[in-house]
Amino acid sequence: MTPTRSHAAPVSRRAGFTLVELLIVIAIIGIVASIAIPGLSAARASANEASAIGSARTASSAQSAYAVSCGDGSYAPSALQLAMGGFAQPDFAQPIKHGFAFTIGVGDLGVLGPMDCDGNPTVTDWYFSATPTSPNLGRRGFAVDETGGIWVDRSGVAPVEPFAEGGTIAPLR
Repeated sequence: MTPTRSHAAPVSRRAGFTLVELLIVIAIIGIVASIAIPGLSAARASANEASAIGSARTASSAQSAYAVSCGDGSYAPSALQLAMGGFAQPDFAQPIKHGFAFTIGVGDLGVLGPMDCDGNPTVTDWYFSATPTSPNLGRRGFAVDETGGIWVDRSGVAPVEPFAEGGTIAPLR
């Protein structure tokens, strides 16, 4: 008995996807993206705020080191002076970093102090602020002064001196 060949099942001529299948896939990708993007934006803002808090701590420790080593108890009036003197990394003097604008200058009760060991001017009080450049990049503002305590304002602006708890302003805990 010779084996007989059976006919193979008909091969579909369909190659690729239909328009409806592609639209369904695109809709699913859109739904997943709409769920994920706000979470990613919040994570980015939190990371930027953590960087701003780190910069505030850097300002505080750099000013303390400056006052002890060269400022004769006085402080540097600028971030550039701290960076150039080796008390902070060179990028500390950048005015905008990780979505925050940074300023450092004379505090609310500050006056000019004596010249430091390199002949640069000093101040008796200092103030550092970090403010988000966009609400998408950070939601809180930060500030620190010669007392060393970091303050936060949930409205997105940096707290001003003299620091006082109330409303949207509180010490960073």
